[in-house]
Amino acid sequence: MVVALFAIILMTEACGYSRQTEGAVQNDSDSYYSRLMEQHKRWYAAMNVDSMVTSSERIGQYLSRHKNDENDARRRLKAEWLKARGVYFTAILGRPDSGLVYTERALQQMEGLRGVDGLRIIAMANRGDFYRQLGQMDRSVDAYLEALEEADATGMEDTMKVALLLGVSTAYTFMGDYQNSQRWWQKTSLLVPQMNQGDQFIYYNNRGNDHYFQQHYKEALACFTHAAALVRGNADKKWDYFTALTNLGEIFVCLEKADSARVFINQADSFFRAVNFQPLLYYLETERIELTLLEGRKAEALHMVRHCEQKDVAIPAAKVLRLKAEEQVMSETGNYEEAYRIHNELHQLKDSIENANIRMQMNARLMQYEHDKRLLEQQRTIDHERIQSRLAWALLAVALLAVCLLGVLTILWRRRQRMKDIQTRQQIVSMRMENTRNRITPHFIYNALSHEMLAQIEGKEVNLSQLTQLLRRGVEQADMLETTLQEEFNFIDYYVNIERQQMPQPLKYTKEIANDVDTDHVKLPAMTIQIFVENAIKHGLRRQGGELTIRVTRQGAATQVEVTDNGQGLSPSYQEHTGMRVVRQTIQMLNECNRQQIDFGIENLEQGCRSWLLLPDDYHYNLTKK
Repeated sequence: MVVALFAIILMTEACGYSRQTEGAVQNDSDSYYSRLMEQHKRWYAAMNVDSMVTSSERIGQYLSRHKNDENDARRRLKAEWLKARGVYFTAILGRPDSGLVYTERALQQMEGLRGVDGLRIIAMANRGDFYRQLGQMDRSVDAYLEALEEADATGMEDTMKVALLLGVSTAYTFMGDYQNSQRWWQKTSLLVPQMNQGDQFIYYNNRGNDHYFQQHYKEALACFTHAAALVRGNADKKWDYFTALTNLGEIFVCLEKADSARVFINQADSFFRAVNFQPLLYYLETERIELTLLEGRKAEALHMVRHCEQKDVAIPAAKVLRLKAEEQVMSETGNYEEAYRIHNELHQLKDSIENANIRMQMNARLMQYEHDKRLLEQQRTIDHERIQSRLAWALLAVALLAVCLLGVLTILWRRRQRMKDIQTRQQIVSMRMENTRNRITPHFIYNALSHEMLAQIEGKEVNLSQLTQLLRRGVEQADMLETTLQEEFNFIDYYVNIERQQMPQPLKYTKEIANDVDTDHVKLPAMTIQIFVENAIKHGLRRQGGELTIRVTRQGAATQVEVTDNGQGLSPSYQEHTGMRVVRQTIQMLNECNRQQIDFGIENLEQGCRSWLLLPDDYHYNLTKK
């Protein structure tokens, strides 16, 4: 029965091919010979042996000329060339032992190279294939399992592992370990819908071999028929197609359907004679002997046995088939002595194969155990690292939680301390404000009473009703931190009316309020404007009279209040009196609690004096709020 070696090697060589950009390339450069290697793969896929041999020799000569001048690109080229040589010696010349030598050298060449993971896995798969050709199925399984480990380690997708799964399944089939082969074939079958045409051909061709060795001929027939149908008419898959026909010829012989067997055997024989592929011609010659005997042409069968065209091949399964056919021919033609000799040789070979299979099955199971043990240890290591990682993350989370908790406690403590500081500051500020504001009342009352007493002494009319109202409102505002502009104006009106009655010259008092100013909603520190008015009358207008004007306007997002007079202005020796110091201290304390700032000032004009106060709209009078 035809094995799956050639199809698998063809697939592994063809995969990874990429057409490079055409262009002028120097004929003695790494780029040129890398391109030639890609062309070499295409010639192999088309089984253009002559061109393949020529290209391989040219690449080998180039590498020989530069053997002392290696670089990464040249090392990769050499690795691919060695791998291709291994395939050539195995698939074309039927020398898998030489193929192994070249493959091992290719793997050594790849050590330390980057970007060759796919190439290395292909070489490892070929190594498993070559061991199978040598009948060393246990090593074949081990090689494929090692390649699968490498594929897992490099993160290769499951669809890229198809060739490796096919290799393991096929190795178990030829080892006679059908329990394991069935397990791996079922695992491989899950990927059939995702396989390309070449992979599907290999699957059905090799799965047919598994059924054949177990003498399940109908199941084998279905697999080989499906494999042939997949590649029928494909010019690039002729080799695969006629391989499937060779297998179909053997199945029809086993089913004793001579006519069908003859058709497939003749077609396959014509192809493989044209390409002079000895291993498959050896199989076909055995099938012809079986077919001739099936048709009852015993003499012709005997002649074919004694005059074989094809030399023996080093494939045990092929030798067993030939000996079985020869024994049957000798028995049916009466050559019992030769039949006995062949029987003994066949028995020894089968015993040898069986013993070898048992030994290989034990070795394979031991190797499988070692692989499973290694994978289990790797999984345990991964699990341990995962647990350590989770533990580390958990400890980090606990540490972060502790830090966060400590931070929260710190923030709460600081907030508590801040609240205490604010309360203390509030008490201090309130006391300072109370002290500062209370300084106005005695000062104001003293000034008002002094004016009235002086007026009475001078015989002027005294209006005690207005004086009473003025003093009452003064005491009330002494306890207030803020007031409205309208309330401030009401107080000023009382004050100006009292003052103007005692002045020797007339006093003209005017208020100019802009239309866009609502005096009921404009807030300001209590008695501030009154201090400005008192300052204007005392230092500028009391002796000679004149004009006193209060002007209120909008300045952007603020309200400006101006108090102007046309008196004599401030003297150079002017010192800030009690009222102005209170205004300054009050505004300073309020500004510390606000982002926007109240601004005020006093200045001389060409004639008279101007005091002004700028009140921002976004301003509060909470001494504890920053």
